Amino acid sequence: MPISIIRTTIVLLAASLLAACSMQGMIETMTSEEDRAMAQEFVDNIRNRNDAGIEAMVDPDLWKSSADQFAQAAELFPDGESETKIIAYSMNSNGLGENARTVKDFTLVTTDERHWTTTRFSTFQQGGDPVITSWNVEGSGEPPADLEVMETVGNVFMWAGIVALLIFAGIVALIVWLVRRSKRKDRERAGIS
Repeated sequence: MPISIIRTTIVLLAASLLAACSMQGMIETMTSEEDRAMAQEFVDNIRNRNDAGIEAMVDPDLWKSSADQFAQAAELFPDGESETKIIAYSMNSNGLGENARTVKDFTLVTTDERHWTTTRFSTFQQGGDPVITSWNVEGSGEPPADLEVMETVGNVFMWAGIVALLIFAGIVALIVWLVRRSKRKDRERAGIS
């Protein structure tokens, strides 16, 4: 196998590992596409005051106790265009299969860079679809602490990834140099110039 193919493969592998070394990348790796879609749908339903959509997603007892609060929560979101992303996620499951009890916690931030809305909610699933069992929405004129922590940790991961990539590249370069040197010495011993 030519050295150029090996080098290209190593560079592409290292670049993809470095790209995955961000908090947002880790969260997207940990969450399924269905979970991300469900979280976005919940936020969209609150923002758009879609009571039928919210009621379909939440536990019936939770809906009875907090239906009026969803309308108040809608006012906490930025007006107009904004971006929503998951900034924290955790999952706890007590087994495998249909009877496994799974609890997932989500934290999302919606912002237009002037106003930030933090949406936190938990889901419970035991067979069937997940049901939202608790929720909270807070608005602020400043980025939430969770977002700042995620960005700080993301920067640390990025720099750690760059350092690891440089060390890895140095090791590969050393190995290539040693192999070439060894082959050159073998040719010299055999009398080949």
